[in-house]
Amino acid sequence: MKKLLSLVLGMLMSVSLMAQFGDDDYEELLILKADQNWEKLIRQAEKMTVKNKTKNDPVPYYYLAYGLYKISFIGDRPDEYKNAYKDALTAVGKMGRKDSDGAVEEEYEEFFNELKYSLLEIIRNEIEADEYRRAFGWVMKIYKFDRDHIGGKYLEGACRYRNGDKATARSKWKEAAQLIEELESTSDWMEADRDIIKLGMYESAKCQLDARQTDAAKEIMNLGNQWFEEDEDWKRWYDKIVNG
Repeated sequence: MKKLLSLVLGMLMSVSLMAQFGDDDYEELLILKADQNWEKLIRQAEKMTVKNKTKNDPVPYYYLAYGLYKISFIGDRPDEYKNAYKDALTAVGKMGRKDSDGAVEEEYEEFFNELKYSLLEIIRNEIEADEYRRAFGWVMKIYKFDRDHIGGKYLEGACRYRNGDKATARSKWKEAAQLIEELESTSDWMEADRDIIKLGMYESAKCQLDARQTDAAKEIMNLGNQWFEEDEDWKRWYDKIVNG
């Protein structure tokens, strides 16, 4: 019953977007998505990203990203899709430039939240393995979603610091702090955004501690406390950095 309800809601949202952008051709993409025909969905969505009538709409890029993400879980997928996960993130970046009012990302928030969490999991695993060079490459893909992602800035700073580029790390931390200062609302943050920011602030604070910049480390944690003070992981991290 839950799967059926999810499918119906997904179709209703897609119909809403089709009406918004005024192109009945998206109905085919909707059907292919429902049928889980990922290869054909990718091919048809790609065609629409270059078709004059639809190339400036964000919708086909959403379907392209969705198809690529889903096919990335298939182990024996064709060679042309061996980098499907990274290609999905690239498609998201292109979609964002077309989705000026954020309507598509908001309409399909569940998918984008899932995709962000999958990226966060990769980054977290690399950091836990002390593979900061590999983590850095994945961190840079956070900007496919938002060029001014606060969590992206903090994580980039942490990775750059661990990789020996301390000057740029400090610059990225300043950019993150400036973004927070200019922040008017967190209402558009997805749950994944919050967790990316949370990890980024903690990793950055640890870097500051290692640099014997205790006050700077505490400042980051106190800044994050406005959002995460009730979070169990954050409480433990906060105690370690601020009270340790």
